[in-house]
Amino acid sequence: MIAEALDALWSLGWALLTWLAILATAAVLALEALAVALYRTVRYAWRALRRRTRRPAWARTRAAARRYARRRPDYEEAA
Repeated sequence: MIAEALDALWSLGWALLTWLAILATAAVLALEALAVALYRTVRYAWRALRRRTRRPAWARTRAAARRYARRRPDYEEAA
């Protein structure tokens, strides 16, 4: 009788751990999908706002602005 109770307890424990692992996996996948959806939403909104405010091509990055400033002739040299 005690052996059957311990066997049932052992089986229920493994079943509980299995369900816990399945639910944890499902929760992680749901959170990952939510994070990807949030990232894409923010990225598309950022791109949409960036398209609305047009800037010259050289002003988009700091490195491009530096290259433009080095290549641009000075007004003093032109005079």
